[in-house]
Amino acid sequence: MLSERTLRAGRAEDQVAAERIIGAATKHDGQSPLSDEARLAAAHGTRHALLFVEEDTPVALGVVGGGEIDLVVTPEHRGRGIGSSALATLLDLAGAGKLVAWSHGENPAADLILRRAGFVPSRTLLRLALDPAALPAPDADPGLPEGFTLRAYRPHSEDESSDAADWVRVNALAFADHPEQGSLTIEDFLARTGEPWFAAGDLLLAHDAAGELAGSAWVKTTHTSTGGPGTAPLAETELYAIGVRPDLAGIGLGGALNRAALSRMAAHHPSRVTLYVEGDNEPALAMYRNAGYTESSRSQQWSRDVTSHS
Repeated sequence: MLSERTLRAGRAEDQVAAERIIGAATKHDGQSPLSDEARLAAAHGTRHALLFVEEDTPVALGVVGGGEIDLVVTPEHRGRGIGSSALATLLDLAGAGKLVAWSHGENPAADLILRRAGFVPSRTLLRLALDPAALPAPDADPGLPEGFTLRAYRPHSEDESSDAADWVRVNALAFADHPEQGSLTIEDFLARTGEPWFAAGDLLLAHDAAGELAGSAWVKTTHTSTGGPGTAPLAETELYAIGVRPDLAGIGLGGALNRAALSRMAAHHPSRVTLYVEGDNEPALAMYRNAGYTESSRSQQWSRDVTSHS
């Protein structure tokens, strides 16, 4: 029988169980089953996280809050109705109103569960991959427009003159129409810079001739153990975000930042290079395809809007 319990941030046993579920699903599916937003929000208590347990064994993890539901079932326990049952519990917690949920990668079972619960497809997110052999040299010139400079992020205070505040301000302008990226607060940003994978040298900031932040390129690098004794972990680099001030669109700054990000990726000697992009963002898709990226998978966002439910 399936039961659930609230995941407690201070309880090591719960954290280990959650990471095991996420890790198993990531290995099986080839990508993380939870967005950074959902995972960080659950860790900081701004969204409700539940462990679903069967005979004392945690078999699923759900996160609900902020108008979003995230759910992952361990691969070995899929196909037995756990996902449907867990989703019903999460929907009860969410209550009435607008909700979105993600089906990550090609996942017909998750699509069917969501469709049966009244969700409809609303948005597509593509994951693109690049052959690491196509990366430029780590010190390659990105070809910045004249008058622009590039340097790494400098973490220090949270006041208005800090890199952190500048990044949040310009990011909001660059992603004004993006439902998640454009709404990041300075607290959200600092939570990401506190993650184990964060390195200040992987967040590149471009400034204009007046010294104002013009845009940024952020690289996320994670390491995965190969499992073999004495073997080095494999690095995967992701183009986490590229943003340019809207008033500077069309001058080639976005392309230069993309080239700078590729050079930074090369410094990590990755075994895999990826990025995520909206399926309908044709200008970005054109830039990435010109850089050699090809589609490796796609995820589907599903939406539901109800005034009440039982």
